[in-house]
Amino acid sequence: MADAGGNASGRSYERYIPSYDAPTAPIPAIPAEDGSIVSPRVPRRFPIGDGEEVVLVPRPKPIGSFPSAAAVSPSWSPPGAETSGTHPRDGAARAGVTGGPRRRGALGRLLMRIGDTPIRTVYSVGAAGLAVGAVTLIFVLFSGDEPVKQVVAPRVEEPTAAARPTVLPIKLPGLPRATTLRTLPGTLSPVVGAVTDAKAAITYSKLGGPWSIKAAPPFSVGQRVGAARLPRTTIASGLLPGATPVAALKTDADYRKAALTAVRWTIRNHHPAGSKVAWTASQKLATGKGWVLGYRVTYAIRGRKHISQAALALLDIGRRKPAMLFVTVPDTHRKLWADIAPLMAGARAL
Repeated sequence: MADAGGNASGRSYERYIPSYDAPTAPIPAIPAEDGSIVSPRVPRRFPIGDGEEVVLVPRPKPIGSFPSAAAVSPSWSPPGAETSGTHPRDGAARAGVTGGPRRRGALGRLLMRIGDTPIRTVYSVGAAGLAVGAVTLIFVLFSGDEPVKQVVAPRVEEPTAAARPTVLPIKLPGLPRATTLRTLPGTLSPVVGAVTDAKAAITYSKLGGPWSIKAAPPFSVGQRVGAARLPRTTIASGLLPGATPVAALKTDADYRKAALTAVRWTIRNHHPAGSKVAWTASQKLATGKGWVLGYRVTYAIRGRKHISQAALALLDIGRRKPAMLFVTVPDTHRKLWADIAPLMAGARAL
């Protein structure tokens, strides 16, 4: 008995007769002329089981002719060419329609070229870019560390009169031969005690009013009448100002020379500028080793001529630097000139 789907010999009317020699091999599906496709299921002459039949699966009819093997390009399709499938808005009529390639923009061409570049080349270019960026960053950061060029400003000459007043040298006349210090006219001040200058290691008379104990830097002990402004009335004692003599003072000539230098210092620091000196005495110290110089100082204040009487004594105290006792009294207190000679006569070393 022949099957309904075959001839009397049991063969199928289909062009392709499946082989039973390799039942496990895949069986390709080749479409028929009417577009239907034969199920990969092997047709059987007799039904198996409960009347199992061969099922034929219909295939949708393609629009146009079926593409041949020559029409399929083995090359890679670029991203720009796309095949449109079934879209809800396009309907079934657009199913399987192949769209034409879109125009590639500059960005698309750039991406295609980047995609075609080998990864090793990409890494090399990236590393080179990082190196260039690092060098540029270092140059920018450290370019400001260049040493600043020093600009030498032109030297401005300082006005000599205002900034640095010219110090006029103190000119002293030559010392006379030994001359005793005489007591000058005036009123003697009462002696109320003794001044002991421990730093200078000397002692001398402490005078009463109008004298009073006052500080007289750089001296260690002082007595004063009136204000401290120039010309001042003062008695002061201390060590010889200035540097210590290079050689020890031994002879009268040594003390006389040192006393001359000390008088020059008192003219500069305790009398008005432009003062002139005239010697009134030059003698040995009354008690102990030393020298006494008496002098008259002439100067002008507000155009008026004034005179101060002064005396200075250097005393040997057993040190390289001797002690000094100094007194000056202006003509505004001329009655006190009488105190100068007795004061110098009573000075002695401790």
